Amino acid sequence: MNTFAIPALKEKRAHIAGRVISLKKQIIKHKHELASLDATITLFEPSYKVGSIKAIKPNRRSKLFKMGELGRLIIDALRRAEGVSQSSSEVTAAVSGAIGQGKPSEAVLFATVRSNLAYLVRRGSVVKSGDRAALKWSLPV
Repeated sequence: MNTFAIPALKEKRAHIAGRVISLKKQIIKHKHELASLDATITLFEPSYKVGSIKAIKPNRRSKLFKMGELGRLIIDALRRAEGVSQSSSEVTAAVSGAIGQGKPSEAVLFATVRSNLAYLVRRGSVVKSGDRAALKWSLPV
């Protein structure tokens, strides 16, 4: 019998089982909250079909970066490019290098970096040029 693997696997299973129990309790709690809301809605509007209300997907915040850190890393990466426009992949590679991650993390980071670049464009901190495959990012002049 393996003296190291089995206890580690048992502990991992215990943690996951505990998380499953906790999530089941949360589901029960949220179902009760939904039932209360449905009852309140029908109290005000008896003919309203509460089942027709579409669910909104919750936002999932990345725990890789502190608040505002990703934006600062992106602007720093564009600043280091010295006026040369960068593609989304190039910016992602620069951010990945700045946080000490390698190539494998770039695929995971790409969507987060791309989303933050779009936010920075709306704020006026970054300029977007081109379209689709030719999309480039730079700092405003």
